[in-house]
Amino acid sequence: MLTRSGWGAIALATVAFGIGRVFGIIELFVLGVGVVATLIVAGFTMLQRPPRLVVRRLVEPSTVQAGDHARVDLQIGNAGSRRSPVLQLWEPVGSSGGATMNLAPLRPKERSTAAYRLPTSTRGVVRIGPMRARRRDVLGLASRTFLLPGGSELLVMPRHTPVRFNLGGSSGRLGDHLRMRAYGQSGSEFHSLREYVVGDDLRRISWKASARSTEMIVKETALEGVKRCTVVLDTVAADSDDDAFERAVSAAASLITGAVNAGLNTRFVAIDTDLRGHDVAPAALRWLATVQRGDGADGQLPSLKAGEGMGIVLVVTGSPADECAGEVRAALGPDDVLVVVASRTAAGRRDRFVVDATSDDAFAESWSHLTGSLGSGPKLPAAYREPA
Repeated sequence: MLTRSGWGAIALATVAFGIGRVFGIIELFVLGVGVVATLIVAGFTMLQRPPRLVVRRLVEPSTVQAGDHARVDLQIGNAGSRRSPVLQLWEPVGSSGGATMNLAPLRPKERSTAAYRLPTSTRGVVRIGPMRARRRDVLGLASRTFLLPGGSELLVMPRHTPVRFNLGGSSGRLGDHLRMRAYGQSGSEFHSLREYVVGDDLRRISWKASARSTEMIVKETALEGVKRCTVVLDTVAADSDDDAFERAVSAAASLITGAVNAGLNTRFVAIDTDLRGHDVAPAALRWLATVQRGDGADGQLPSLKAGEGMGIVLVVTGSPADECAGEVRAALGPDDVLVVVASRTAAGRRDRFVVDATSDDAFAESWSHLTGSLGSGPKLPAAYREPA
């Protein structure tokens, strides 16, 4: 393929032949022939077999939060039997842009290294490669581009910080409500022994302990706390904008990782999506990294049928009056407590528990007031690690 210089050489040869013919200047004919010969040599040079280069990439780290630093370490080796030419390398990074590098000649089995930073400003999957190598002749008249196979990916998760889920022992309104609900449930874990009081369930009497005492002794069991947490993300919230949706995604990621860190049986639900199990955190974070506003507009939410024990259902949506919040509200079980996390506006229907997520600071402050938690969890919890 001719470069700009190559096309300029053709124009020069044409002008030289034309003027030489009109004015009979033999030197211009000689110049034109020399330029054409040079172009032919440059073309034959580009027809040579491309060098055998091997590219290895190490993306460090392979998973980051939006805004964190990530880089690619490159190792390029000459696997051929002859010296490689000077090459200009271009590596595509993401949907737009890339990294440009110049590679000096490599002897057989010789290697060269390079590194560059990756863009992490927005969540998603950043695809890297395959690399394009461009070879030019000495005078830059012709060039040839070929691909070096191979590529990598960087997963950019939504920006978030896991929140604390110390609900049963908190001093917030939600913690108080959960403790009052717990008094109406029968615990199963042994806590202590105490004297019998009129009205106690006779099945709780410890006959062995009573035989060693002058009073009847009953077993005191621990109050049942929150065992389950379901996070529901509304991807088709009415009148939602891109900024509100991004805040909703970040809030959902914070809630999921916080619930997992607290040891709750965590479940993540969205339209046509139902994630649960021991790897729910990394699976949900990967899903949240690529979800777009409006995904699943024609689908429906999975069943929110509750399991055993008390549970908390966190609906992340635009406002408490959105359709998704109403759908979840109607599907709640008797042992579930609803919390609406609003990313666009906290006004609307007056639910008992609403978290204002219209900004990162508002989300942290509102969650702290609701649960009585004065801080947040670690920035990089174990939930980030992919299961072995």
